[in-house]
Amino acid sequence: MALCAVDTKDTMPEIVDVLNEPSWDLAVADTDGELFQSRPWMRCLAETFGFNFQASVERDDRGSIVEGIPFVRIDDLRGPRTVVLPFSDYVLPLVADDLSWKCLVEPLLAFGDPVIVQTSADSCVARDGRFVPDLETIRHAVAFDADRETIVARFGQQPRRHIRKAEKSGLTFRMANTRAELQSFYDLHFGVRKYKHQLLCQPFALFESLWRNFIADGDGGVMLGFDGDVVAGGCLLLEAGETLYYKYSASHPDYRSKGVSHGAVMGAIDYGLEQGLLRLDLGRSDLEPSGLVDFKRRFGSTSSTLMRFCHLPAGTPDAPLCHHGDAFDDAGELLTELTELFVDPLVPDELTMQAGERLYRYFA
Repeated sequence: MALCAVDTKDTMPEIVDVLNEPSWDLAVADTDGELFQSRPWMRCLAETFGFNFQASVERDDRGSIVEGIPFVRIDDLRGPRTVVLPFSDYVLPLVADDLSWKCLVEPLLAFGDPVIVQTSADSCVARDGRFVPDLETIRHAVAFDADRETIVARFGQQPRRHIRKAEKSGLTFRMANTRAELQSFYDLHFGVRKYKHQLLCQPFALFESLWRNFIADGDGGVMLGFDGDVVAGGCLLLEAGETLYYKYSASHPDYRSKGVSHGAVMGAIDYGLEQGLLRLDLGRSDLEPSGLVDFKRRFGSTSSTLMRFCHLPAGTPDAPLCHHGDAFDDAGELLTELTELFVDPLVPDELTMQAGERLYRYFA
């Protein structure tokens, strides 16, 4: 491999299979957004979608990875592209400075395909003129920097009211104990995506993989709200480093007005405090529609701006950004049309689930 095309850094990046590199764990330990660069998270995506996770890395004198950019190369009906990383809220490159970034990203650019990075808006990527900002989103997090009473006092009136309503309605909250309870949560999640948001759902295989690679090892759980034996709603939580990540949520329509969603977040906060963690990462949200952003703001969360950046090789059509050529645009339009067909309420749920199992990987 050629040396970096950076005059002042004489380094030869190495491309590695991340899932077979134990020293990667030490490189990402206690970094912001550690979950999405962790090997267990990548393993779940690899098991579910068949992705091959690689990284452009630099090692120290002992052979341990000290810097790196993880990525997946994809070549499907939407065309070839390199993604850092698919289905991840954000990835903060493991680099010491702008110079290291420019060095380690060179192998990705050398593939000659579009490169897509979802990261913080003020990261080193933003200062690399070869990458263009494409889509702005927002991330929220609740700090566990005080006792429970103080944290709750920062909530807006609405979540405090809904949490009291959940208590008065007799809802109880605890972590899921069985695969059957995981299935109940998934069924609610599927229903929200199909009937509320008109979207295909992730395959259940992803949730089974998350259970095996995280929850079975005590690194998170599924916080469920119960009305007796009925699962009314909940959220899936993953733990990495000193952060608890709120990854997926769902609620039954009959219980939304009874505060089940707010109660589940309160349950997540209680769990995080019990585990001695530092924060609850509420994840990435689109700015529009604003409902999810408003929901997360109510919990006294702090926010930071995320940005999707795209590098388009010379000669690649530049409109729309991240869409590279007619094949990509035609495939994207086809996926949109297929989604609309399969989420129609008249389509049986089993068929909609099968469509998600087959098509969801193409949204990477």
